[in-house]
Amino acid sequence: MVIETSAPSDVAVYRHPTFAAAYRRALAEAFAPGAGGYARDTVLAMRRWPLRLDRIAVPVDIWYGALDTGHSPDKGAFLTTRIPGARRHLVPDAGGALLWTHAEAVLTTLLERMRA
Repeated sequence: MVIETSAPSDVAVYRHPTFAAAYRRALAEAFAPGAGGYARDTVLAMRRWPLRLDRIAVPVDIWYGALDTGHSPDKGAFLTTRIPGARRHLVPDAGGALLWTHAEAVLTTLLERMRA
């Protein structure tokens, strides 16, 4: 299902043998009897968040790939307006696999924010 709805840039990541094996293991663990991992993640992500976004007082960077077909159509623009000082990064050549395809940029930004 993920591959069928993903941008070609993501499909290349998802079909890479190393990633595919790790992803299969993660899914097996998430759907294992009694684990409840995937269900818990879905409930936490989809329900009302138990915090006031306008009271977040730490640096926040919101990353989206412009080619992402699985997340919010506004690519985080609205969420960024709700968190004081949040910075939105819209990566033109990335999709939903942004964390794997652009990990260095994400981590470098995080480290720069920690030093500030």
